Amino acid sequence: MISSNKKKIFTEYPRTRTRLVLFGLFVLLGFLLISTKIVFLASKKDQKHKRYSETEKVPTRLNIVDRNGYILATNLEGVSVYVRPEEIKQKALVSQQLKKIFPDLKETLLLKKLNDGRKFFWLKNLVSPKQEKALFDLGQPGIYFGKREYRFYPHGSLASHLIGFTKVDAFDVNYAKISGISGVEKALEKRLAEEILPQLENNAINLSLDLPVQAEVENVLKEWQKRMGAKAGGVVIMDIHTGEVLALASSPDFNANKERIILGKKTETNNYFNRAVQGVYEMGSTFKIFSVAQGLETNLFDVETLIDTTEFRISSRKIEDKYKFNSKSTVREIIVRSSNVGSARLALMIGEKGLKEIFSILGLLEPVGLELREASITQPIVPRDWRDITLATTSYGYGISVSLLHLAKAYAILGNGGFSVEPTILKKQQDSQTGFRVLKKRTSDEILKLLEAIVTDKRGTARILASKHYRIGGKTGTAEKISVDKRGYQKDKVISNFVGLFPLTKPKYVIAAFLDEPENNFLKEPCRYASCTVVPMIKKLIERTGPLMDIIPERHNAKF
Repeated sequence: MISSNKKKIFTEYPRTRTRLVLFGLFVLLGFLLISTKIVFLASKKDQKHKRYSETEKVPTRLNIVDRNGYILATNLEGVSVYVRPEEIKQKALVSQQLKKIFPDLKETLLLKKLNDGRKFFWLKNLVSPKQEKALFDLGQPGIYFGKREYRFYPHGSLASHLIGFTKVDAFDVNYAKISGISGVEKALEKRLAEEILPQLENNAINLSLDLPVQAEVENVLKEWQKRMGAKAGGVVIMDIHTGEVLALASSPDFNANKERIILGKKTETNNYFNRAVQGVYEMGSTFKIFSVAQGLETNLFDVETLIDTTEFRISSRKIEDKYKFNSKSTVREIIVRSSNVGSARLALMIGEKGLKEIFSILGLLEPVGLELREASITQPIVPRDWRDITLATTSYGYGISVSLLHLAKAYAILGNGGFSVEPTILKKQQDSQTGFRVLKKRTSDEILKLLEAIVTDKRGTARILASKHYRIGGKTGTAEKISVDKRGYQKDKVISNFVGLFPLTKPKYVIAAFLDEPENNFLKEPCRYASCTVVPMIKKLIERTGPLMDIIPERHNAKF
């Protein structure tokens, strides 16, 4: 009955049907408009409060790990604290409570901020869990927490100069943009700050650094620096074939985790200077082997060639030795006993072109190509002219200043068979020689024999280095420091250094170390020479780090 009535209405009254359809469409359209408006307002509200959202994704930064996967730098989630003064009623009481939680805050300044009409101010950019709990327990309106990521270094000051540290460029309640300002954090900024890629192993950058080796190196360096009363020191251990740096230490160091606490305050900037990479010094007798290498390379002489070792003058400069030599000495004896006179004679034989050539081949005239920015801006100080006196003095390490890393690279080339190599802080996939030949293998072999003789010969300057466990070769160097107050050098202040290669049965690593103004007072007479300051430290370093690098103890009488 009802359906028939409806049919009758739509049949007899077509206008009514049209009106009902239009009414339905208007209702549907209105419903759609209202729904759209609700969604729009909701999204606007969400955007307005987005930065206060507890679930907001904070931008991250890749981890830095050593060659074995040990974490060296990572991001952790922390808490920032800000205040809205208008919500705080008992401002004097709250300022007292906050002072107890943060003793470094000035209560008068805090009270001023609470009362000067401002709507918002930062209390702390980052707080400890203990401080966060204390604030939470106050239950005080007007004090708010925001998520914040910060950079954390699990091993504190370990490898601090290599890893570097970061700063916060920009921040908000739940956001902090972190960027590197030194070390790996600065050098690899683009890679560290990029979005995490699934194909990147462990979402981390693998360094060539070996953490256990680095730890042992730093422990020994600090111990020996203290024993020798030295101002500073540095050590580099590098694979002579791949250029991978396994340890790089500079002392004094710093703890990057404390940078967040002392930011903006006066700090001892001296601690942040990377002495192994940035410091350039006159290195003394470690340079003597370079003239010999050039002479052997060009067949100008061999290790048994006799050279005049009587003192002589160049212009007004007297070239002499500390110890007495025969009127003629072999090239081998000149190196083993470290004769300045003999070294100067060899340099004059080689000439300007030859000396510059070997310095260039070994990378001593330009910055080292290490990834660290500190290395790329460290230019060696080289002579402006190359007169005879310049040739003579540079041959035994005066008048030219380089970094410890320069020396490590140069000796790596001399010891790896004569192949070019560039130091790197990144772990390489292959463990083989990748450079091209720059010196004859015969030259490298002869240099290795000379360096070992410095250790094994009873007259050698590094005879203290003789080890029961490893065959080691290397050269000592002691250079007086230039006087700041007057012209000339300071007799009582020296840079003592040593560069060596081990294990010599199959050379694998170069170790370079120096101490700034050391003095060994444990002997009958005070001694500042490398032979009694740095060399004993090197012996301890090699014997402690050798097992960590899987170096099997050698028979001391093994042959090349």
